[in-house]
Amino acid sequence: MAKTVWPPTSERRQLDKYAEWAAWLSGDPAELLDIYSANFSLNQGNYNFIDNDIGYNTLNVQEGLFWGKDIQGERETMLHIPVAGDIAQTSADLLFSETPDFKIPEAHEENADSDAIDEQDRLDTIIEETDVYSRLLEMAETGAALGGAYLKVNWDTDFKPYPILSVAQPDNAIPEFKWGFLQRVTFFKTIARKDSNVRYRLLEIHEKGRILNQLYKGYRNDLGQRISLDSMEQTAGMEDEILTGIDDLTCRYIPNKKPNRLWRGSDLGQSDYSGIEGIMDGIDEAWTSWLRDLRLARARIVVPDYMLQKDNNNGFYFDIDQDVFTQVNMGPASSDETPSIEPIQFDIRAEKHRMTIENLMKQAYSLAGFSPSTFGMDDSGGAITAKEVKAREGKTFKTRGKKAKYIKSALEEMLYIMLKIDAEKFGTANGKYKPQVDLKDSIQTDPLEKAESLQKLEQASAISIDTKVRELHPNWTEEQIEAEVNRIMEEKGMSVNSPTEMV
Repeated sequence: MAKTVWPPTSERRQLDKYAEWAAWLSGDPAELLDIYSANFSLNQGNYNFIDNDIGYNTLNVQEGLFWGKDIQGERETMLHIPVAGDIAQTSADLLFSETPDFKIPEAHEENADSDAIDEQDRLDTIIEETDVYSRLLEMAETGAALGGAYLKVNWDTDFKPYPILSVAQPDNAIPEFKWGFLQRVTFFKTIARKDSNVRYRLLEIHEKGRILNQLYKGYRNDLGQRISLDSMEQTAGMEDEILTGIDDLTCRYIPNKKPNRLWRGSDLGQSDYSGIEGIMDGIDEAWTSWLRDLRLARARIVVPDYMLQKDNNNGFYFDIDQDVFTQVNMGPASSDETPSIEPIQFDIRAEKHRMTIENLMKQAYSLAGFSPSTFGMDDSGGAITAKEVKAREGKTFKTRGKKAKYIKSALEEMLYIMLKIDAEKFGTANGKYKPQVDLKDSIQTDPLEKAESLQKLEQASAISIDTKVRELHPNWTEEQIEAEVNRIMEEKGMSVNSPTEMV
């Protein structure tokens, strides 16, 4: 039987970078050493990127990187600042620090159809019961680090009475696109190992209208032979083919941002870490150097041997509290100098290190698409308005806006698919209405500032009462808005009775 290389050769470059970015996201120095160390071999530990079946022994990385140096004996002195994790978490917070609004537009129209209202109720129940919001935070953080992430719909009528929206990692997926649209995707994971070479892999293949489950027994770089799902306890009882009942994929790829500068023409998103790996490496080197300065600069004293005493283990020590010393070793007879205590303390280059680290961090944040002030790197003090925050962090909000467009579109499709699956498998939703997602701004405008803006627009006769109410209460339903507009008009004496009521 011909050998099936796994993962496919065409995917190895991407999976290689995923492993590198995942190490930065982890914030674990051991992960970075495993990825970048120029001297490791498969016999020197377990490496996560090999555990994930990416299957490389080395990375083609830039020479001279701090984490790639051959300093195996000094690993305990190598320190790490989790800048990468900070970038990914901040990106997710900017998108989902506030819970999004999930609406069925037809359910909020005047005289809305009862089916649309029921669909909205069912959507609200699914989102609350399956914790969709937390999963979106996970998706956004993973996507920022690895350039994108997958959302897919899972269901088990014996487990939960709802379809469940779950996150799939891009470093365990092989996608197939056509003109930018996902056509097929294979999710894979190693479920068991019998020895250092044998692997049991489960492939979950998503196609339009169906999901295929396939189990393979192979080797580290060989997919091997397909075997029955009942061969392993972890897959026993799984179906080989699951018909979804809808003519669509039950998953979507959500890119972090585009275009992908690393792989031009690719449909994969760009990681926030792309191009700043060397800068993050330099930050760790400078931080390690600073702490090394502190260790070396600890105050020490050099004393003559006659001031030393012996302990119970016949070792020498110096009693710093002793007042009188008896000279027992005067040195050479011709010497007219008595050995004395000499203090030694080196300078700490604290300011130089601090400036170096701050400058590198600003470069990393900026190249990742964010304003350094977003991460607290701003010297100005005092309270500022939301408008001033947005002006100062313009780059951050532009990046956030780009990411939000990709998420909004894909998430609306996934919620629509989820309702279709709910109708097909659980018979609860009707699956006729497509949800609308509103990602809320992470910086809330001060109510007083908004009121002043609306007042100026009113004075210029450039805004209606209806629009003002909508601006102040964006989450209100049509009925609430209409009632509030009527109350305001009545209080101002602007409402007019109909002619029939006046007769």
